[in-house]
Amino acid sequence: MARTAKRYKKNTEKKVLGIPVCMAAIYARLSVDSDEKKSESIETQVTLIKEFIQKHNENPDREYEIAVYDIYSDLGKTGTNFDRPGFERMMNDVRAGKINGILVKDFSRFGRNYIETGNYLEKILPFMKVRFISVCDNYDSFAPGAKNQELSMNIKNLVNDAYAKDISAKERAAKRIAQKNGEYVGSTAPYGYRVEKVNGIYKLIVEPESAKIVRRIFEEYASGDGIQSIIDRLFEDGVHRISDYNQYHHVYCKDGEKLHQWGNSSIRAVLNRNNYYGDLVQRKYESRFQRGEKWCDILDESQWIITPNAHEAIISRELFDKAQVRLKAAQQKAAKTTAGWEEDERAFYNVFYCGDCKRKMCTRRYGNDVLYFCNAAQYRDERKCSHKSIYEGKLQKIVRSELTRQMQLAGFKKKDMSSMSNDIFSAKILEIQNEIKKLDVEVEQRSEKLAQEFMQYKDEKLSREAYMEMREERNNWKIFCEERKETLEQTIRKLQKQQKEEARFLRSLLDLEGTTKINAELAEALIESMYLYGDGRLEINFRFKGAIEHE
Repeated sequence: MARTAKRYKKNTEKKVLGIPVCMAAIYARLSVDSDEKKSESIETQVTLIKEFIQKHNENPDREYEIAVYDIYSDLGKTGTNFDRPGFERMMNDVRAGKINGILVKDFSRFGRNYIETGNYLEKILPFMKVRFISVCDNYDSFAPGAKNQELSMNIKNLVNDAYAKDISAKERAAKRIAQKNGEYVGSTAPYGYRVEKVNGIYKLIVEPESAKIVRRIFEEYASGDGIQSIIDRLFEDGVHRISDYNQYHHVYCKDGEKLHQWGNSSIRAVLNRNNYYGDLVQRKYESRFQRGEKWCDILDESQWIITPNAHEAIISRELFDKAQVRLKAAQQKAAKTTAGWEEDERAFYNVFYCGDCKRKMCTRRYGNDVLYFCNAAQYRDERKCSHKSIYEGKLQKIVRSELTRQMQLAGFKKKDMSSMSNDIFSAKILEIQNEIKKLDVEVEQRSEKLAQEFMQYKDEKLSREAYMEMREERNNWKIFCEERKETLEQTIRKLQKQQKEEARFLRSLLDLEGTTKINAELAEALIESMYLYGDGRLEINFRFKGAIEHE
């Protein structure tokens, strides 16, 4: 692995007048938070960083020169995750060895997720020999005193994480009030409507052209037509799918435009939208962000926020209910083949792709087995792919056999397998344990500071209002830390259980003992990707193979 790290240094470190040059990226980010001021604009961030660079390069005693390779930015992107186009482009240039320095205005512009931000600053960037500078925090990861700033940096990242959660809670509360007042709060209108402000609140207004398609879908489905038949006829009639409609702003395909067929999930989404019969139905989902998790929970109908007759209906309630009867019957039938996946099923779902179109393979249950197939084989537009499929049972045998063969060729022994598994899990557990320690340190420091403030309050050097405000802030922080610690400790217990299960499986893998199957966690740990081609060829890319080459 050290060989990889040297490559970054070699490709990016040049000398100007005997001074090393840091080929740097300027990174700026602005989310859509209402609390973010104009002073946080992308332009302001970039200007501030450029001024810092100019001042640095004008210093005659500087130890290195900063040269700007490129400017990377993300507008309207949250800092709670790193799924951002500008950030990904920057990291691709880092991996390509084009840059070896990153400059940001402050830590919060880089990211607000405590764990992921810490992972980049403490592990990924140091390994790649990338200098990280946070201008307003006076932090330079290559500076002699950087180690002494780690605790301060971690606390700031933790505060940024808490701030993001606090903003999210406030925005959610404001959104709930608006929803209860009958206001539509979605980012985009449902297909068939547009959003307009009426009497001070946002309302759904029927868009006639697309509303006809909504009505057509409901009528055809309620009359007995299948979803695939509806998709085929929409394609034959040149009706744009919803995403293309949002791009072109008209229903029917015109010369020079690409026509794509509707997806099965898009038709179902239309059929499941309660808003089409005139009631405003909101809060059907709730984000898991406050729990430090991704995705959303599907809420029970009793938790929905419903405003009856909030806007003009596109279809009748009777037509909607008739469609729901068919949907429910179809779902019950599908439950035997596609729903209720067990933990040991679809082990390769997250790493298995079509070799021809590179889309993720879809799954369907048949009896006691699971079939992987390329759904694009049924497409009628230019995305159509060749037919290909394979059962999980057969795939398990092929992967286990090839996995065993590759490990035997590499000279792995049973103890090596157990060691590899333990190392992976131990690193994850240690990372979480370190975060718990940081939380404990922060709580202790805030308690000590509060004790000092209490003495000032007793000596009448601090007002009661100021002291009570500080105490409330400390108590809120303590509650946040305790909840976070409980979540982290649950994660550790889950990892420890998985560690025992996978260690037992790995020890038996070389001899193919027993009937233990590869589970999803192990598949993702050992396999980078798998591709099934139209000619039946199966390509398996193991993670450990690359690691062995670097040994």
